[in-house]
Amino acid sequence: MATRSDRKRRVTEKPGAHESTAFYHWTIYLLGLGFGCFHRWHVSTLFENDRHFSHLSEMEREMSFRTEMGMYYSYYKTIAESENFFDGMDKLRHDNLSEYSNVIDASRKYNLLPEILAGLLYHIARNLGIISQEQCWQIERGDGLPPITSCEGLGVPVYFYLEIVWSTTVVTVAVLFYYATYLSNSIYGGFITVMFFFYNHSECTRVQWTPPLRESFAYPMLLFQMYRVTMAIRKYTRHDADEEPASLRNKTRLGLLMNIFGSTICSLCTWQFSHFVFTTQIVAILILKWLRIVPYEFYKNFCMAHALAIAAATKITNGTLIICSLYTCIIIGSNVASLVMKLSRFRSIKLGIILEIATTIILTKWIKSYVLYSQDDAHVFNILKSKLTNYRDFHTMLYTCSAEFDFLQYKTYLAIIETLLLPTAIFAGMLALYYWYRNYKTNNYPVCVEADMAYNGLQTGAFIIMAVFIMRLKLFMTPHLCIIAGAVCSKRYLEKIGLKHEVMRFCMVFGFLLCGMSIQGIDRFEAEREFIGEYCNTEQEELFEWIKSNTPKHAVFAGKMSLMANLMLSTKRPIVNNPYYENKEMRDRTMKVYEIFSRKDVASVYNSLRSMKVSYVVLEEPLCLGYANVPRGCQMIDLWDMTDNGAAKAANKPPLCPLLFKGNAYPFRRAFVNNNYVVLQLDYSHYVEFKPKTSKPLHYQF
Repeated sequence: MATRSDRKRRVTEKPGAHESTAFYHWTIYLLGLGFGCFHRWHVSTLFENDRHFSHLSEMEREMSFRTEMGMYYSYYKTIAESENFFDGMDKLRHDNLSEYSNVIDASRKYNLLPEILAGLLYHIARNLGIISQEQCWQIERGDGLPPITSCEGLGVPVYFYLEIVWSTTVVTVAVLFYYATYLSNSIYGGFITVMFFFYNHSECTRVQWTPPLRESFAYPMLLFQMYRVTMAIRKYTRHDADEEPASLRNKTRLGLLMNIFGSTICSLCTWQFSHFVFTTQIVAILILKWLRIVPYEFYKNFCMAHALAIAAATKITNGTLIICSLYTCIIIGSNVASLVMKLSRFRSIKLGIILEIATTIILTKWIKSYVLYSQDDAHVFNILKSKLTNYRDFHTMLYTCSAEFDFLQYKTYLAIIETLLLPTAIFAGMLALYYWYRNYKTNNYPVCVEADMAYNGLQTGAFIIMAVFIMRLKLFMTPHLCIIAGAVCSKRYLEKIGLKHEVMRFCMVFGFLLCGMSIQGIDRFEAEREFIGEYCNTEQEELFEWIKSNTPKHAVFAGKMSLMANLMLSTKRPIVNNPYYENKEMRDRTMKVYEIFSRKDVASVYNSLRSMKVSYVVLEEPLCLGYANVPRGCQMIDLWDMTDNGAAKAANKPPLCPLLFKGNAYPFRRAFVNNNYVVLQLDYSHYVEFKPKTSKPLHYQF
């Protein structure tokens, strides 16, 4: 039987209230989907414009997936070209190509969930006959190059794979729109966020240039997870939550936490760096708990969702990196400390903070030293150490000498200022602080603070710090600045500064902001679309064709990490080193291979490569002879001089690689030469450790 309050609510409701609310939600849903589809078209055409991908041969398409992109795509190709999905998975579980002579389970080690799902969908689509047959034609390339056959259509594995990637870009922009609309409680906020995203597109994402990278799949899930965290915080802290029936309130909260759990698993299984992002999230929520802005109940349930996700991800992937991470230690340490404080008589907030920090530090040290001894993520902390001090080592320099891992570039600051993104985000932050200050007069602390907005402010601050130190991480900073900037349209904020009428808010948003940021934004958007290029790498194509025709299938190769990934993809030859630098064994292997770029004597390098069972080593001209435009101290020989403290240089030992590249290959045998590459063969017909016949220095002839 209905109660009086129920009957009263029915009478006082406005006619059509539910219909108008449903219409509003459907409008937001369809707008977000529309913006997402536009983004899918945008990035796919940018990708085509950059490479003329539709007119490339299969090998050229594979070569255009540089560095680790080629490595990740090779696993999808293995599944797609297998007789069936299970045969392809068996090859991944017994992979003897990526880390010769190890046989590894690549499906667990390399975060291959996207490739596995894409391969499964490809086989399902082929078996059901729901994908179109490929269309092929012959293309004359000119310049004396032989003609190639180029195929298009979803029946071509690479096109099916790219369609999966482009589908994730729909999710990215749709979630951005929903996120900003929810946070600002205004559809205007969603519009502003999406416009800022497109006007700063090259600062927000690089999926259009690097589709197979892990971030292409992980970032949409990370963004969705942060959106759901924001919703959960608002549900747990809003003032009218107690007016809902307890069963409905608990069901809603449980649903949000399950969404957090699911999206966290997907992110952890897709990208090995996801746990660093979640570390910043845990710290942000922990700070809000310390400030009493979010209740302990939320933090406990939030950590439970993360802990379950960690357990599940560890089962799906090789979870050593996750279990030994600061992320896991903070979750365990903070909750253990909270439990101790709860059971003890102490109620001091400061003591609780100190105890949680101390517990986390002790736990991290204990897990890394005694439970799971792992040095896989040591290079990450060394990179941060090198940013703050004068610390340098070989592996750190390989990272920091790359522009992606340098400090945030000046052009990024200029772009986000010229398009008014940064000023608008700062203004939105000031409006939020002013709103909280005005609320403090009527509501005591911490009720006056919006917990969801406070979380996003802290999260954005963490992303800014990450991006300033490592430029590649601006893919987190810039989209979140767009979300914060969208909050400038919030009705509750604008009313506090006197803009109480809808017309006034409309004029401010679509007058000043829209016109102001579009002056530079439209120019940047058009410039991005006007770029036309065409991929061509004749020297590398010659190298791979020679390898396929003139070397046995079991021949083992070593060389530059990025080249090895492409070599494995296009020739199916085993390699001893690859670009997965998050593994300590791979870092040690790569350093051993890279001895050929040092001043070490030829005998020790030759024997070192033979001990790894290398058949051929590939030398690249820029790496051997020096790149034209690199920062000072970043040539490969500089890294080795730094590693041995300049001892070899002081002894006047010449760099080994230029000597081998230019002609004197003994005891190696020069097997292939073109304008950019030299292949040296190690003879295994008589396995005798090479030693110089004389103690005198070798005389090299050019």
